[in-house]
Amino acid sequence: MKKREEKDTDSSLIPLNLTVKNIQNVKRKFNVNIKCSFNQKDPLIEWKIKLKNDYNLSPKDNKEINEDFDIEGNKSRDLNLEIDTPRGGYMNDSLTVNLTINSEDGINKYNKIFKVILRPVIIIAKCTIGKELDIAIDLSNHGEKDRDDRKKSNPNAENEIMAIMSPYEIKGYFFIETMHVDRVELLARQIRGFKGLVSGEIDISEIEKYLTPKPAVTGLEMGALVEIVEGPFKGERAKITSIDAAREEVTVQLIESMVPIPVTVKAEAIRNLDKA
Repeated sequence: MKKREEKDTDSSLIPLNLTVKNIQNVKRKFNVNIKCSFNQKDPLIEWKIKLKNDYNLSPKDNKEINEDFDIEGNKSRDLNLEIDTPRGGYMNDSLTVNLTINSEDGINKYNKIFKVILRPVIIIAKCTIGKELDIAIDLSNHGEKDRDDRKKSNPNAENEIMAIMSPYEIKGYFFIETMHVDRVELLARQIRGFKGLVSGEIDISEIEKYLTPKPAVTGLEMGALVEIVEGPFKGERAKITSIDAAREEVTVQLIESMVPIPVTVKAEAIRNLDKA
């Protein structure tokens, strides 16, 4: 008996492809036995196991799976075992599967124990350019309100928005960490400027460079054209005349001002138009 592939992933459908070979010359009967154990917050949440038939299992409804099949002499048969992870699961909920394949004559036996652990995923949200942070904050607030509402009937309810990040360098997109992508879409559908989710997931390694805070003056240069995005001069264009890295402040001169008045603002309060 040969195991071709075993894969524990964060996707909702996990394939476990097995090939069973009858090494004798005559037709023989084999049996697949699956025993499951669970570690999860909500005992009613079901996992689906697909073999020849579909089985819905949970801590409240847990039963052994047994299926028989025949293989002709010196032939092989593929067993396409799939585990469909629950949509309503919590982080670190897990399913342990004890898989045994026996030949009826008792000559051959294969046993494997493996574990599937639910992990959050990182997804990309699309939004109006220039409104990334505002929309990310709105979504975070929606997540907190939704959690508080659900806690009234479910004390275990958690925020669907586990983490959210809107790097300054990324225009028109921001990142979300969640257990339930479908629920994020529901939370965001009423937010103005939210344009949906990019299909698929990304790995943390792809956004690590944005996780280390950079000085606010990084990338700013003397003479650079900027737009003031906060304060009484919001919307005004200006040129940088001085940079104070220690204070993370810049002094700018308003372009459309009749009198060249220097204005000192925090570096976070300007947007670099030369690199927009």
